Amino acid sequence: MPDACSQAQKIRFFTFWQRVLIGTLASTLLNIFILFPSPSFAEVVLGVVRSSENSPDWVKITTRLWESGIAYKPINLEEIKNVADLAGVNVLFLPNIETLTPAQIKVLEAWASQGGRLIASGPVGRSSPALVRQSLRSLLGAYWAFPLTQRAEPEPRSRCRDLACTSSSNWMPPAQQNASVQGGVLIPADANSQTVATWKNSSGSSAAIATDRATYLGWRWGSDGSAKTDTAWLRASIARWGGTIAASSAQPTAAAPPLPIPPNRVPRNKPPSPRSTPLSRLSPSTSLPDPVPATFTDPSDQSAPAGLDVQANSNKPIVSIEAYLMRQELTNLLGRFESALTASNSGNTAVNLAAPTPPQLVAGSNSAGAPAASRPPVVQATKTRAIANARQVLQTFDQLLQQQKYAEARQQWVQARELLWQNYPQEGQRVGAEIRAVWLDRGTIVAARSEQGLAAVFDRLAAAGINTVFFETLNAGYPIYPSQVAPQQNPLTVGWDPLESAVKLARERGMELHAWVWIFATGNKRHNTLIGKPSSYPGPVLSAHPTWANIDNKGRTQNPNDGKFYLDPANPEARSYLLQIIGEITNRYKVDGVHLDYIRYPFQNDSAGFTYGYGIAARQQFRQLTGADPVNISPKDGSLWRQWVEFKTNQINSFVAEVSQLLRQNYPRTILSVAVFPHPASQRIYKIQQNWEVWARQGIVDLIVPMTYALDTNRLQRITEPLAKEQMLGSALISPSVKLLTLPPVVAIDQIQALRDLPTGGYAIFAVESISSAMQGFFNRTQGPPVRSTSAAEPIPYRQPFAAAASRYTALKQEWSFLLANNQLQVSESELKVLQSRSDELAQAFTKLAANPSTETLATAKRLLASFQSQFQSSMRWHSGENSYQVQTWQNRLESLDMLLRYGERVELNRR
Repeated sequence: MPDACSQAQKIRFFTFWQRVLIGTLASTLLNIFILFPSPSFAEVVLGVVRSSENSPDWVKITTRLWESGIAYKPINLEEIKNVADLAGVNVLFLPNIETLTPAQIKVLEAWASQGGRLIASGPVGRSSPALVRQSLRSLLGAYWAFPLTQRAEPEPRSRCRDLACTSSSNWMPPAQQNASVQGGVLIPADANSQTVATWKNSSGSSAAIATDRATYLGWRWGSDGSAKTDTAWLRASIARWGGTIAASSAQPTAAAPPLPIPPNRVPRNKPPSPRSTPLSRLSPSTSLPDPVPATFTDPSDQSAPAGLDVQANSNKPIVSIEAYLMRQELTNLLGRFESALTASNSGNTAVNLAAPTPPQLVAGSNSAGAPAASRPPVVQATKTRAIANARQVLQTFDQLLQQQKYAEARQQWVQARELLWQNYPQEGQRVGAEIRAVWLDRGTIVAARSEQGLAAVFDRLAAAGINTVFFETLNAGYPIYPSQVAPQQNPLTVGWDPLESAVKLARERGMELHAWVWIFATGNKRHNTLIGKPSSYPGPVLSAHPTWANIDNKGRTQNPNDGKFYLDPANPEARSYLLQIIGEITNRYKVDGVHLDYIRYPFQNDSAGFTYGYGIAARQQFRQLTGADPVNISPKDGSLWRQWVEFKTNQINSFVAEVSQLLRQNYPRTILSVAVFPHPASQRIYKIQQNWEVWARQGIVDLIVPMTYALDTNRLQRITEPLAKEQMLGSALISPSVKLLTLPPVVAIDQIQALRDLPTGGYAIFAVESISSAMQGFFNRTQGPPVRSTSAAEPIPYRQPFAAAASRYTALKQEWSFLLANNQLQVSESELKVLQSRSDELAQAFTKLAANPSTETLATAKRLLASFQSQFQSSMRWHSGENSYQVQTWQNRLESLDMLLRYGERVELNRR
């Protein structure tokens, strides 16, 4: 028993530090990274790169360079094609360049390998391909994680290179007072990375990071920030490599061309007073030509970048935080692998927590993607070897670090990860009720061309076990069907009614059809191209009703970042129109659900002067409310600005409530779901005025579908985990999503498993057009029904939450039964008896609740579930010693049962 207690304490200790370390990654790195000496140059020749992205700020950048007194050689990014193009330059400055090509990064790597040194600023490479971003991390030793919500001051951080502190890396400039900039948090990516500045009052978040060959400044150099900060840090970054800095007064030389003539400075006009600003419309002004600030990136089409990058052959020291992250990533991958393997093998196992003999296994291999129930029993030894190898690597990892065998440790780690990927379980039927949703995009609908073509799409989805289809019904202001409310049907579908066909086809296959509706985004530059319209065409709705437009603070109706046009959420006529569209869809087509997308304002960056919401109606209402025209206020106005943000947020909240009321009064069986962003609420409210937690907690939506798009599974888990909490969801369900577009199939499969391991209601896939043959085969093998049926094999959680809870709990007991029968469940005999008794009692309660939903049966199920959860950790304390991820997954799945009961109480009991 003492050993067991010790093990449990270790587990709790590890879990605690896991949370702490992830939350303080940047802070931890401050204290452990060491900067190595750098070579010197006789004279620094600075090249400054110009691209189409920093062109809008080029005047500011060159002005700042001139003020700094530093000569430089301007270099166009498009002209960097080989190392010779950088001849004569020994320090290269990349100011605020977000996109580089693979060819350009190869040139930079070759140039740096010959002794070149880099300085970068802003979110460098953020919009580049994944491989380019990885290469930039190696070059710069850091990457941009996320922007700060407000301006801040970088504070220099001196470090010593040895314990005696006889050699200092204190080349940084002194702190600049009252010199804030608009920046972001940097994350060190290399053992050779050192945080040389932190953001003031940020608990140690990195503002600048340096390696022996690069300096990365975590703000947009030369933009609207402090000139003192920009100048001091650029000069110090150049001077750290020794030699002489070519000054602007020097005579021209071949290596250092003369400084360009400083640009003229054009002062901005002062903002107009409320009385002088016409109420009818904000017009673009020639005195305000700035595009969207280059600090701003709309994440609506992006995925969170990949996390840990381990170079197998590197012998660089593996520092503490890197070692921790490597352990965590391999441990979690191993956990998901084992979860998938257990699920694949237990789907046809009889529930028996006292099973004396192993049950028959049916998790076989069938490359043709045959229905799961028809496959022969096969147990693959390669999977067992992959698990054993990963466990062995985790056991010897620390020993290799102590022996300073860093390359060997990395090689073993990479090989173990690859072996798990290569043998990832992709067979065996997955049982247990879950939401299996997919977005059926307009492109796929248009390509179908007819009901017959669309039937082939639905056949594939049915074979894949999909039970919920978000069918793109209103996009770019055009309904996919012939409407009596909207100005016109989408020109690409004229001649047939895809929505009518889709409802019919879905019901024939036992699937639910939910109308996917773009709410406040109404015009689309991409769609304009498809239908032969000018890119500036606002769409049919705003063409007919231009006063309904949402307008930015520069007077523009077309978003310069995403090319879309938006409706003003405060405009009562626009809101009425949208409600009529939703009413028409639900009344005429009897869809199973309505799925709201673009239920928000466009992405904004108020600290960089780019905001939205200045439609005619919004300005009138806010002025009546406060006496102030929102055009003339800014974040500097404190409480008044917060009131403006709150006003806009309430426009979204109240519209969602109106949709909910419409459906519940007239179509009470229609499910209301929302596609939302997973960003922290504080950021989300200020950037897009989307406060979906309020909708969930107030019970006005049924299903939250967060767009948890990420390039690796660990990042997906970190994004999703905070969302699936009772305090966030209230009585709503949650179904996070996976974006297939750029993911290898095995990573997508791993991400689906990760979502199943969290306390969720299921998952959603974006989108049908991205389902490859490999993914289709995986779905067919693991989810496909044995025969076509007019009803789903398992209840859908949002439709039958109590039956879904019973189904999920049965699947959980099947896993325990399978592991127990195969001597893989480490539970003492006494604990097993308790587990068996309590689990049987709870199963009976779920069965009674599903058959006879009532206040009494629900109360009994809740009480027994709470009791079972409180005892479960104790029952599993032995098993948790070597299988902590698995036990945590089971606890998460028990939490998901509680979520289903909360939802069912509102839906199945209160609606009766």
